[in-house]
Amino acid sequence: MKNPPWLLIDSVLQPEVGQAVDLDPSEASHTAGPLRRRPGDRVVLVDGEGLVAQAVIRVVEKKRVEAEVVAVRVEDPPGGGGVSVALAVVGRQAMDWAVQKLVEVGTRRLLPILTERTQVGGRTAAGRLAHWRRVGLQATKQCRRPWAMDIVEVRRLDDVVESQRSGGGAVVADPEGVAPVDIPAAAGRLLVVGPEGGFSPAEERLFSSLGWPHVRLG
Repeated sequence: MKNPPWLLIDSVLQPEVGQAVDLDPSEASHTAGPLRRRPGDRVVLVDGEGLVAQAVIRVVEKKRVEAEVVAVRVEDPPGGGGVSVALAVVGRQAMDWAVQKLVEVGTRRLLPILTERTQVGGRTAAGRLAHWRRVGLQATKQCRRPWAMDIVEVRRLDDVVESQRSGGGAVVADPEGVAPVDIPAAAGRLLVVGPEGGFSPAEERLFSSLGWPHVRLG
């Protein structure tokens, strides 16, 4: 098999060469069902925290898959500060799509935020955090990232702004903004993205007072 599938395991397992690892029931069902893996097939086990283990499937049952680890490496965390995105919480499917795409383009951290025009309530948004993390982990294995994107607790835009006052600033997504190549070199590594209705006038005035540049993403 030229490109064996990547499968998720719990980070507490810390597998070693020769160890047999049982996949969790949902991952086992996916492996035995849609992926159609059989004993002898090679797979890659990852935990989203740098572990990449080559393994061979030994047992395949309806809700149980066991794989034997044959090689292990641990990838160093990505260098540099990376890019974080503060994204206003949007509807269920749109937010899932956004999480997937942010993982695919290599975003280091996602900050789900509540703004004046966010249509999803704070309690509802907070209740979706575990779901977004699962979506992110699934995208992690699909695009073969050893390190998962960090998805932090939902917070208000004001809190994010306050934390960035002395933390390097941010860049605001805006269809009328400058091209990415024209962003000042000193701009922060946080991209702030508003909800469907955009940021309110008061929020825009706040960004202007902080000198945060606006960038169009195309």
